[in-house]
Amino acid sequence: MTIPVRPYRPDDLKGVLDLYNDLLVGRVPHCWPVAAPALGGILGEAEVEHDGVRLLEQAALAAGSGGDGFVHVGRQAVDKWQEHEVGVIRFLAYRRGERAVGDALLEAAESWMRERGLGRSTVMPQIWRYPFYGFSHAYLSDHLDHVQALVRFRGYERSGGEVFLDWPEMRPEPGVQPEGLDFDLGVEDVPGKGRLPGLRLRALQGDEIIGTCILVSGADSSPSADEAHDFAFCDWLGVKEEHQGGGLGRFLLAQAMYLARERGYRHGAISTALSNDRAFLFYTNHGFRVVDWTYEFSRELS
Repeated sequence: MTIPVRPYRPDDLKGVLDLYNDLLVGRVPHCWPVAAPALGGILGEAEVEHDGVRLLEQAALAAGSGGDGFVHVGRQAVDKWQEHEVGVIRFLAYRRGERAVGDALLEAAESWMRERGLGRSTVMPQIWRYPFYGFSHAYLSDHLDHVQALVRFRGYERSGGEVFLDWPEMRPEPGVQPEGLDFDLGVEDVPGKGRLPGLRLRALQGDEIIGTCILVSGADSSPSADEAHDFAFCDWLGVKEEHQGGGLGRFLLAQAMYLARERGYRHGAISTALSNDRAFLFYTNHGFRVVDWTYEFSRELS
């Protein structure tokens, strides 16, 4: 049976919204209920720019009333990382067991790209993540395994990945300053969308920043979800190369989480690229436990 796929219409929003929330809420970590204006606004965008990269064109395609499934596609402009325009799938959703719907949506998305002369398709790159989908840096979640299985079966291969770790009901100790390294610690509260502020910690040697840890509220992604306000997410942890391996990163993260707990955060969260084994080992031995593996998938279009 052929599954009809057509351009999304505003009156499809209820079905699309119900599908999105049914698939993600309570299943995908750090995803909370999304309201109609937020999702509708994303689906109604034409062009969009993020970090200097542009989507020149976008389209949402729906199966049935939208509640059966939808796919959100775009045409990404040439930038400093790539010589040609590429196709992106910002989101692909269909109900478990409805494989034919998923196939039809993916085929329609790829046809849309081919019509525009795009030679490559990428599924859920970080840069085009929905702002309310998980925390920053997320790709396609393992908890949407039926979607992952479909794109892999259709020839897509992993082209990126990020692992997410939580520290529920965290009880961090204050950071222990590394021996033999002199620096001043700057601590700054950074207001965001949460009821609690984010935090920026910087290790300074004079005017030089040698290490930084940035925590943001989980509510920066989902301000209407009460639970999201309880999460302090480490959005960045970095130490200058010449100071790595001496305990500065460990100190900054521990101190940041300790200060976050003092300010009222209950849970900690962090992520790292799949290829960063050093960070992964560090986090799993300092209170954090894996809650999600997320992946980007890509393929060349024939």
